Amino acid sequence: MAMGELRHALRAYAIEGHDPQTLLHRLDALLVRLRPGLTATVCLVLIDPDRRHLRIANAGHLPPALRLPDGTTRYLDDHGILLGLNMPQPPPTTHPVPDGATLLLVTDGLIEVPGEHLATGLEALRTVYADAPPSPDSIGDLLLSTFAKAQSDDVALLVARLHHS
Repeated sequence: MAMGELRHALRAYAIEGHDPQTLLHRLDALLVRLRPGLTATVCLVLIDPDRRHLRIANAGHLPPALRLPDGTTRYLDDHGILLGLNMPQPPPTTHPVPDGATLLLVTDGLIEVPGEHLATGLEALRTVYADAPPSPDSIGDLLLSTFAKAQSDDVALLVARLHHS
């Protein structure tokens, strides 16, 4: 329920035209006031209209992964603190994006295994993603069939191919 409230608030704040750092600040303030003691993670990725740059503001969420056209895959590890702690967030970071790169965002429910360190799941995800077929639909299908097995947490993923305009 709290995540639904945050999603709606994020949409409202974003429509007002706020920058990513302000969006995270407002979400944090809302969570502190409405749900004291609750924390949440949010990763905002703004794709510039020309699709040549990404701006990322990440409040404690898993990092987005960027796969370059040559298959090189890396996490964009820029990180702020969880929402709900009334702490300032760092400014967003900007990353150049080569034509044809693919962006991946996932929730921890995709790779989290009780008793296993999250870094292990992140490395397995990066490896499978690096070797996945080029189509976003195929990437999504492969990741779900590889990792989403009897998960107890929600699983969400977004795959976007970025072609310059």
